[in-house]
Amino acid sequence: MSWPLVAALAVAGLPIGWCLRTVVVRLAVPAGEPARAGCPACGHGIPAPGRRLRPAVGPSGRCPVCRARVGPPPLAVEVPTAVLLGLLGARIHPGLVLAAACWLAVATVPLAWIDAAVQRLPDVLTVPAYAGTAGLLLLAAAAGGHWHSMIRAAVGGLALAVAYAALAVVSRSAVGLGDAKLAAGLGTMLAWAGWPVLVAGTFTGFLLAAGYGLGLLLLRRGSWRRRIPFGPFMIAGAFLALLAASL
Repeated sequence: MSWPLVAALAVAGLPIGWCLRTVVVRLAVPAGEPARAGCPACGHGIPAPGRRLRPAVGPSGRCPVCRARVGPPPLAVEVPTAVLLGLLGARIHPGLVLAAACWLAVATVPLAWIDAAVQRLPDVLTVPAYAGTAGLLLLAAAAGGHWHSMIRAAVGGLALAVAYAALAVVSRSAVGLGDAKLAAGLGTMLAWAGWPVLVAGTFTGFLLAAGYGLGLLLLRRGSWRRRIPFGPFMIAGAFLALLAASL
């Protein structure tokens, strides 16, 4: 384990998470609506990420003009991003495989928040999450000769995406097509680590979702027919399995 690398990734996660906060604020809108362009309270503009160096919404999660709450609570994006990148740095190697896992993490942290807020997983994040992860793993396979792992990753990602798509068609109240697109990226990364890791990550996601749903029922805050955002549990289950396995 390289402690300087772990520390560097964890520290880098804080500003990265700060930038991701703007992504969450802009994209956490109902399906079919354009990205949020301004503060819901005062209309202060929220530029698209990359338009300027400083994010429009600071770690406080408040509009810089009217101080209204905009997006997740303070540090709720920054700290998880930093912790996850640090843990990946401690557990995953070689470098290109770590880069793939970090890419997936940076793409899925905002996806978890967006799905929790409005129950949608935008293509603008799920597609790059899959493409970047697959591309970096392809480079890892070429550099290390691990073509068997790459083939398994490609087949595993496709298989998991198809399984979720079939589930979305059969029961739209459970998962949606956005979950299937997210599954492609998660499944690719998990299958690189091995078939048992793919199964464990998938099962853990369903187990976490079931526990959350049961908790809502016990607290009388939900019903059997209430749809819950499944993306955060898919993401949590995948990274728990990935970190437990270590590459």
